[in-house]
Amino acid sequence: MMSLALRITSVCALVLLGQPARAETELEMSNRVLKEVNERVVNQYRAPAPALDNLPKPASPASPADLARQFSQSPIAKQLPATPELMVFVSFSMPHESLVHIVEQSERTGAKLVFRGFTGDKLTDMSKRVAALIGGHRVEALIHPPAFVRFKVVQVPTLVISLADAENHLDNGCAQPDQYIKVTGDVGQDYALDLIERTQPKWAKLAATFNSKLQRSSF
Repeated sequence: MMSLALRITSVCALVLLGQPARAETELEMSNRVLKEVNERVVNQYRAPAPALDNLPKPASPASPADLARQFSQSPIAKQLPATPELMVFVSFSMPHESLVHIVEQSERTGAKLVFRGFTGDKLTDMSKRVAALIGGHRVEALIHPPAFVRFKVVQVPTLVISLADAENHLDNGCAQPDQYIKVTGDVGQDYALDLIERTQPKWAKLAATFNSKLQRSSF
């Protein structure tokens, strides 16, 4: 009986091992690479544990091409958050100066950059462009096409403030209208947040919180 049980267990194990693994989609691969970009930028600013007998040495900066190449070689299992509280929907079709300004302000407000999809012939093209755009700024970027549907974003740039309940979207994929607010147009985050604060009482406190981060860091 014991020998029979062992044979059955072995057969089951072989069947499980023989099942094909699910292939990674282009969207999953894109988000994985951008996650690597985000984490590598953050790690550049993360101080090592203090040691009295071994003072940390400053790390030499890597080029965007080197960063992108390293990121695409190390898979990550974690998924990016779909609806952060403050987002700026962007595209590489926008003027470069506008994108740079958004990156600089997003580092101060904590906004995440949201792209609809990746550009270029290869995934590495997108990762290189994102790495070059972010540079040394502590900013997160993600590719999330459903977010464009969820918040009805049809033009970039668009700034969106959302509540946590915005994940509970309607049957058509859109978020409940009272769960988010957005400002569309190539304006600074300070202008957009101030506009929300002055004209939308429900969102005034949250907008003021983000705007205060921007104002404090400008001194």
